Amino acid sequence: MLKIAMIFGDNMVLQREKLIKIWGTGVPGKLVKGNLKGNEVVVTETYVDDDGNWMLIFQPQEAGRGLELEISDNIETLIIHNIGIGEVWLAGGQSNMEYFLQFDEDKKEVLEGNMNPDIRFFDYPEVSYEGQLEEHDYSRFGRWRKCSNEDLPYFSAVGYYFAKDLQKKLDIPIGVVGCNWGGTPACSWMDTEYLKDNEGKAWLDSYEEAVKDLDVEAYKAAFREDPGNDHSNPLKTMGNIADKIMYPGLTKEEQKEMIKIFAEQEANRSIQVVGPYHERSPGVLYKMMLKKVAPYTIRGVIWYQGESDDEKPELYGTVFGKMIECWRKLWDDQLPFLFVQLAPYGEWIGMTGERFPEVRKQQEFVSKTVPDTWMISSSDAGMEWDIHPKNKKPIGTRLALLARGHIYGENLLCDPPELLNAERVPEGICITFQHGEGLHLNGNMVNALTIINSDGKEITPAQIIVKEEELLIIGDIPENSTISFAQTGYYEVNLYNKEDNPVKPFEVII
Repeated sequence: MLKIAMIFGDNMVLQREKLIKIWGTGVPGKLVKGNLKGNEVVVTETYVDDDGNWMLIFQPQEAGRGLELEISDNIETLIIHNIGIGEVWLAGGQSNMEYFLQFDEDKKEVLEGNMNPDIRFFDYPEVSYEGQLEEHDYSRFGRWRKCSNEDLPYFSAVGYYFAKDLQKKLDIPIGVVGCNWGGTPACSWMDTEYLKDNEGKAWLDSYEEAVKDLDVEAYKAAFREDPGNDHSNPLKTMGNIADKIMYPGLTKEEQKEMIKIFAEQEANRSIQVVGPYHERSPGVLYKMMLKKVAPYTIRGVIWYQGESDDEKPELYGTVFGKMIECWRKLWDDQLPFLFVQLAPYGEWIGMTGERFPEVRKQQEFVSKTVPDTWMISSSDAGMEWDIHPKNKKPIGTRLALLARGHIYGENLLCDPPELLNAERVPEGICITFQHGEGLHLNGNMVNALTIINSDGKEITPAQIIVKEEELLIIGDIPENSTISFAQTGYYEVNLYNKEDNPVKPFEVII
């Protein structure tokens, strides 16, 4: 039987100006032909291999709308309608990338606005073992969605705002492929081979220790029976307090109640959480989700993840860097990665952001050492009592700004301000920022800045002046003092460049 991979379907967007790969399964030895019908008809063909797999490769195409793809093996014919050719980005990560537009604080404005037919979204189902798709009704996922009141609630909010800004600027179809899962570490999204010869091996060692006495077959059987592993309808009513987790969020008192509920649920679970079917296990989502999407032709990746790596925060730079290497090998392409530095966060349902500063430093390291990666700051978009910021618009907009500047060649200020230099001057200390054009303060005083002398005593400057691309700290600052900016779990940054990109966290001894 002639079949095509799940990611191909009506309303899909194909990447312009790159080879287009279409694949599926069929009868070994059969000739498969593909016709891509637009202003012209583009034809290609291939044979089904001995394992029953086939792949058609079309030459690069220009942007377009309303195309049709016909695939046939002379017995069966598959037809895909309303295809756009434009720009395609994969939206990866965990819950803050998955975060549905349904929960965004501006959803009412979006749903009441114009429905742009050039913005499309595909969300791969959350599956962590073979056969899971057949065990539950995943019909809500695995298809291309258009902008409509029915479909928009399922869009990634970050992905939507990213696509909206790109589409407005490029005036071509924009497709976003969602491949993400809340609460997952980076090691879940990579081939475990990339963890074996570096310090990221600690994630493998922890897993092996956790499952060393596990009865694997009994675990798999119990896992399949656990109702908590049905991820086919994330917008279903969870009941009472839990319904508010994503929007509008829980009060501190409600969080205490939620901690009790979660503890009771864990106590009543009949299976061990960690194991070969669990989404947090190394390599599981790489195998069960990412490899089902690749090698769908994309321009690049937008990534929002790292919260679940605070278990081993000092390893994140290595692990994330290796994950990027793994993905580029899988696609056989030097994919650009545009990613989000973790937002300010204090405490949420018994978890804290105390180790987030280290994760943010590791993210900064990746942006400086891994080619073709760029990072935005979300330093003004966090919440003290919630790990899920409710306003994703600035995140998507800033990612789009990065794409416009670094990928699409616009001459604009797309990067957030970052520490360039700190030096002593007669008035005190002058801090200079790269990408700091139009540096300005929203408010009367600079937030999130502390100065600690070598004895551990906090120093209060006489005055702080913001001008041009500089921060002038006036006062008698002792030698070997540490100037820290946004180095706590939660903080509120109010220092921006002219594009309203907030200054990234930094720390310097001077």
